[in-house]
Amino acid sequence: MPEHLRIRDRLRIESFKKLGQDVTLGAVEIDPAKCTGCGLCVKACAAGTIELVGKKARMRTVFPICHSCADCVAICAQNAIQMKQFLELKKYFRYLDRGKPEPPRRF
Repeated sequence: MPEHLRIRDRLRIESFKKLGQDVTLGAVEIDPAKCTGCGLCVKACAAGTIELVGKKARMRTVFPICHSCADCVAICAQNAIQMKQFLELKKYFRYLDRGKPEPPRRF
């Protein structure tokens, strides 16, 4: 197996430079009325997409790269976070019967 990609294959790989065309980023919705500002979701977010502003959590406004792992949804004790949209890669991948975003199991 070759250790490098051919030019044809490189052109098929998704690029974050073409947001909306190649990649649709994931998104979560945080209810500020339920959020207590504990910060567990900030620590659980592997992508660093969630930040604390004052005593409330929110998604970053500058290039929030949400991977749709839903760790923040699972760890939130107040159920203040909901998955709004999954990360979608549009070129190389095919999603089979994914359905609507659902919360993951609780820890």
